[in-house]
Amino acid sequence: MSVLGETNAADGEETVAVIGSGISGLASAWLLARQGKRVTLFESEETLGGHALTVETKIAGPIDLGFQVCNLTNYPHLFGFFDQLGIDTVESDMSFALSTPTSEWGSRGLGAIFATPGSATSPAHWRMLRDVLAFGRQAPEVLRSPEAWEGVTLGKYLARRRYSSEFVQRYVVPMTAAVWSCSDAQALEFPVVPLIRFWSNHHLLSILERPVWRVVEGRSRAYVAAAAAAIKDVRTGSRVEEVRRVAAGEGGGVAVRVAGEARECRFDAVVLATHSDVSLSLLGDGASAAERAVLGAIRYSSNEVYVHTDASLMPRARATWASWNCIKTERPDEATAAVCVSYWVNLLQNLPAGTPDLFVTLNPPSPPDAAKTVRRVQLAHPLFDGAAVAAQARVGGLQGSGGVYFCGAWCGYGFHEDGIASAVRAVEALCGGGPVVPWEPFSCDAKVGLVPRACLSLFLRFGDAMLSRGGAIRLILPTGADCWLGDRAAPAEQTAVVRVRRASLFQKVVCKSDIGLGEAYMDGDYAGDVFKLLLLLSRSNSGSPSQLRQATAGALGWAGGALHSLFERLERDAHYANSNTEEGSARNISYHYDAGNDFYKLILDETMLYSSAVFTAERAAALAALDAAGKEASLEEAQYEKIDAMIRAAQLRPGEHVLEIGCGWGACGVRMAQVAGVRVTGITISREQLAEARKRAREANVEHLVTFEFCDYRNVRGQFDKVVSIEMIEAVGHEHLPTFFAAVSRALKPGGLAAIQVITMPDERYEAYCNSHSDFIRTHIFPGGHLPSMGAMTAISSRLGLELHGAADVGDDYAITLRLWRERLTARARQIEALGYPRRFIRMYEFYFAYCEAGFANQLIHDYQLTFRKSPLPRPLPPPTDAAPTPVDPLTATLLLVWGGLTAALVASKPHMAIVPAALVAERTAVTWAALLSLSVMVMHDSTVLLSEGLTAGNHRKSS
Repeated sequence: MSVLGETNAADGEETVAVIGSGISGLASAWLLARQGKRVTLFESEETLGGHALTVETKIAGPIDLGFQVCNLTNYPHLFGFFDQLGIDTVESDMSFALSTPTSEWGSRGLGAIFATPGSATSPAHWRMLRDVLAFGRQAPEVLRSPEAWEGVTLGKYLARRRYSSEFVQRYVVPMTAAVWSCSDAQALEFPVVPLIRFWSNHHLLSILERPVWRVVEGRSRAYVAAAAAAIKDVRTGSRVEEVRRVAAGEGGGVAVRVAGEARECRFDAVVLATHSDVSLSLLGDGASAAERAVLGAIRYSSNEVYVHTDASLMPRARATWASWNCIKTERPDEATAAVCVSYWVNLLQNLPAGTPDLFVTLNPPSPPDAAKTVRRVQLAHPLFDGAAVAAQARVGGLQGSGGVYFCGAWCGYGFHEDGIASAVRAVEALCGGGPVVPWEPFSCDAKVGLVPRACLSLFLRFGDAMLSRGGAIRLILPTGADCWLGDRAAPAEQTAVVRVRRASLFQKVVCKSDIGLGEAYMDGDYAGDVFKLLLLLSRSNSGSPSQLRQATAGALGWAGGALHSLFERLERDAHYANSNTEEGSARNISYHYDAGNDFYKLILDETMLYSSAVFTAERAAALAALDAAGKEASLEEAQYEKIDAMIRAAQLRPGEHVLEIGCGWGACGVRMAQVAGVRVTGITISREQLAEARKRAREANVEHLVTFEFCDYRNVRGQFDKVVSIEMIEAVGHEHLPTFFAAVSRALKPGGLAAIQVITMPDERYEAYCNSHSDFIRTHIFPGGHLPSMGAMTAISSRLGLELHGAADVGDDYAITLRLWRERLTARARQIEALGYPRRFIRMYEFYFAYCEAGFANQLIHDYQLTFRKSPLPRPLPPPTDAAPTPVDPLTATLLLVWGGLTAALVASKPHMAIVPAALVAERTAVTWAALLSLSVMVMHDSTVLLSEGLTAGNHRKSS
């Protein structure tokens, strides 16, 4: 063991000891390690986990004894933690049954409710059922006016509201006792306000709309192992005997003494993630009066836990069996004895069909048959009484005193979510009060309305039509239920898991397909591996666009298809409104590239090159083993390799004058001057980029060689030896491609080379792409953006004297580049938020990077480095111009006049024929107004969202 002053003098890292490895200790240690603390985790047992206790059995394999179930409504931090650890969950069953010497009932259908002969005609049984419904309606009154019920216990509340004895003894008390593993008498003493809040939050007051409970796939030991793997110093079998605050005169910090160790360990801080009574004993005489009062107020119930196969500790009628079975007997101390609960593990933990019945029983009145007993353990659970509730409110005042922090499930209701939530609070206090979790805790609403349910049906049909064979998407609905798209037998690598937070996801996708899917991700409507999801979905788009359209239209039906088509038309018209005229280009470029240099510096590497890097095979293969710093260095090297490849493609020679169209933040121009010795004129229409580019030229001492100007490509004057343009042509648009290539040809001297890197759409899909509705990228990322095809470019360029001289596809490299950008984005999300960018903005970029990465990975799009050579023979070139309406030729004008005259004569003789031209005009007018209305709504919506979220950094705005 080391002493703080000896180990940390050189590096200055803050050291923290975490004592206890239950959910609170594991989460604390994991979060602290992520904050850069040097963490040592102590556990007295030989295995980690505390109540996350997995045991092996011969008949059923691994099963959980302590922590077993969770749900999406009440465990937001736990599910966020699971997402970070890569832990999955599966559906479970949380049915309840009660068995008494005279009657039995269960919640698994009418047969279980009326399992006892004669119960269907029993007034007492019907009184219980009546009061179950009445309790669900009446109990929330204590939450509406909690001050009126302050200090009132559950027993007093039930008496005051005159609930039947059958309801009290057969429903609410045994169920409460089963949840907290306590006696009936203790349950009746629970304070009613926090108890009803718990029932309400867990939807226990509702009979029909309860969340579906879930269990950890691979059992709780899976998450324990995943969390522990991120903690470098884990010491099992190390029983801490004392925690002592060290005076400043003795060096300060907190000393930890471990049984059997000659020296104590000293740390800057200690997190006590143990039961409150254990924490108090570790502090000993050093505990303050406040700590003694708070920690000493928490009481525990000790539970004998048996794993066995003895069915005598289950309800007598098998039809009544449920996941949780409360067993009552006629023993004299029944009211004060700890509750007897038998868990039917086969149902609760989804044991394979055919597995013999296996049970876990707490506190049986007599032990199960020894021959049928598999294992016995003892677990303690905090009691939920008035003293505990009062003490919990004072825990915050104890944090950090003398470097000691407290957490544990005892800080709340006593469950796993309470444990991890208390760990988050303790770590936040230790780290200065700021946010420390990389997840967004979110509680799903188990109530799903009729409209979302209807949209879910359309969504499932639409999704099935979109998904290719051999792939699957498992949706975990807000209720906690699983829902599948595609092939349920698909292997894990071909299955994406999506946790739906809000049912609004379904409406958005049905109406707006990929745009809706992206907007739902921006809004936080779902979580999961978005790249894997998009990879599976985009794989389906590799086929014929017409076939895909027919399949999806058929899946939606005529009504859904009509609605979908309407939104597609509106999105397409909105995209057309963003045409890249000079004015439109300035607006579109400013929207994306003027989002703020500080933002782009966080997600790009030092070069700030916002285009595909070029990786050698060795560098690409080595990425997986690199840390974040190593990946950034590798990306930077690959970006320079990209520029050098463009230098070779353009055959740059010292002294040549190069025009760079779309100079970005200046790295390419600077590199060309430094490596090739050329003069560079770089142009951009982004003010933010221009400022950074000029700054970089000054810092590199190449201002005499490199000039950056604010200039549209259409307005370039003079001729150059070479032209270089890296991924700028995507901002030109199909209708302006002739203008762009004319500008390139005009700028090049005869025989000159143009090296152009461009993201392309395959020729066979280009026409459908041009005529399709917009997509997520063109709607939210690059207004006016357009991916040209090789055929479209070469057809235009050849007419202008530019012949394709060479081509290299670097699309695979772009997939790698995008993945690295996305990793940096998510890792630096807190820093980006600190700049003033809202979470919705960050999620937009995350979806954008994943969307494009999936496209390159499935070769739906490509990235080419092209070389064009200008013909040495001069050709007349059109002057620089925007694409404008073509003037009507005289013949067409004459025909239009004749048509107009004939139409007027026809209408004069037959007035009803005016309906035909009027209908044509009305149709076009209606479409135009619908598009304008759509644009207005989109602009107002986007502006409102950005303003309401407080986007203060950059000049990120959308106008039209």
